[in-house]
Amino acid sequence: MRDAKLITGGGVSVGAAARAPWQALGKPEGGTVIPSQDGSAIGVGVILFLSVVEIVLVDLLLSAPLARVVALVVGLTAAYLAAGFAAALSAYPHRVVGGVLTVSYGASFHARVPLSLIREVAVRRALSDQQRTAAINEGVLSVPVMSTTNLVLKLHEPTRLEAGRTVGEVREIRIHATDPGNALASVRSALEGKAHEEEAAEPAAKPTAKPAAKAPGQVPAWLRRLRWAGLLVLLIEILLVTTGLLDWRIAAGILVVTEGALSVLGLVFGAAFISQYRKLRRAGRGRRAALGEAFYSLLPPSIAEMVRHEVSVWGILALAVTFRTQARPGDRLLGRVGFGRPSGVLAVLLAAGGVSLLALAGVSPLTIVGTIVLLYAAAAAAAFGAAGRVRPHTLGREDVALRWGLHHSALVPLTAISRVEDAEQLDHRPAGDGFRVPGRASRVLVLHLGEPVEVSVRMGVLRPVDSIVVPLADAAAARALIEDHQVEEAQ
Repeated sequence: MRDAKLITGGGVSVGAAARAPWQALGKPEGGTVIPSQDGSAIGVGVILFLSVVEIVLVDLLLSAPLARVVALVVGLTAAYLAAGFAAALSAYPHRVVGGVLTVSYGASFHARVPLSLIREVAVRRALSDQQRTAAINEGVLSVPVMSTTNLVLKLHEPTRLEAGRTVGEVREIRIHATDPGNALASVRSALEGKAHEEEAAEPAAKPTAKPAAKAPGQVPAWLRRLRWAGLLVLLIEILLVTTGLLDWRIAAGILVVTEGALSVLGLVFGAAFISQYRKLRRAGRGRRAALGEAFYSLLPPSIAEMVRHEVSVWGILALAVTFRTQARPGDRLLGRVGFGRPSGVLAVLLAAGGVSLLALAGVSPLTIVGTIVLLYAAAAAAAFGAAGRVRPHTLGREDVALRWGLHHSALVPLTAISRVEDAEQLDHRPAGDGFRVPGRASRVLVLHLGEPVEVSVRMGVLRPVDSIVVPLADAAAARALIEDHQVEEAQ
């Protein structure tokens, strides 16, 4: 048992939120900083804008001078605290200082973990569906950002945690870091006791660990912060004009300013697109893949996922009509999947409904909108039905390409596969660090990996896995094909 047997901390703190804006603008504290958020400037801007609109509307509704003054004070206080809670996400990052790792989630949670309690640290992505900022489940403290953690801290022994309402015994802590590679190096350096002289002389210095090299498709931090800017400016413009809060002359002036801001953002995004495309091409990406990745890097993750979905619907239908697939030249199929009959029947019914609505109810704005919705739903159902045939699992010269849904895929290098087996679907479930490819079949192909492979699990989030379960009707033939290919390559 170590000397430190208790992890202490706190929960929601109004005082911390009140100090956050000044903390963000002031001189950073000492120690090694591990950022967990991309930034909060946009969130603070939206909160302040909505607060101003709310204060103006409330002021217009009230007539008594005293009530208007009270409402103004309450509104300004609420706006400041709301902005403080948003700014706290960046003002209070995870921090290693004085032999303690402070795990923070803005002004909502913090826990001081003595480094002597930490046995091992590793990078591993995981998803969490918890509703609270920090929660303990089966001995695991999870502090996710956008339902994702990517850094795991394993303790020497179960230790009691007391941080606000979060109380319990933990043996593992999962947190999120903006740069998990840099965070891993920072914590390991602190665990090994390698104190840097520069950090002792300059408390405000940047993290001591050398940042890991960026992947070719990694989006720069400044671009991640700007991705929502254009959409927010456009929404604010629409809100100001449509609500009638301003007369037409002021609205026209705001229109000129916002359109000018959008034009500047367009130039910035254009330059960023060209830069990302060139980086991807130099890294060996094909022209089509580089164009796609560079374009989606300019969009917020949620919107990029929706755009991918829409583009994939029509792309799959185009390939199905021309009897082509997404298999690369020279690839061998790991089993065939036919057209999905349930989705096909649904597509026919929806298309028939759309045509019938327009024919029977006549031409009107309402029937035209209803027909468009039904026909689009029919196209989406047809795409889901044809996806299995258009997007097959294939074996290439150096990897296994797994495809599912309308656009998700994973390339598994043959060198990473340590063992292949086939089993009944009911007899095999993926382990905690495993992944099951969506699909239905009587048997499954199981790829055991000697080294982790990152797989997209939700909204583009990547998670390292050590085994992949693939439903296949002819799993035994696929297993033999992969094993024979591995033997050929070895010879």
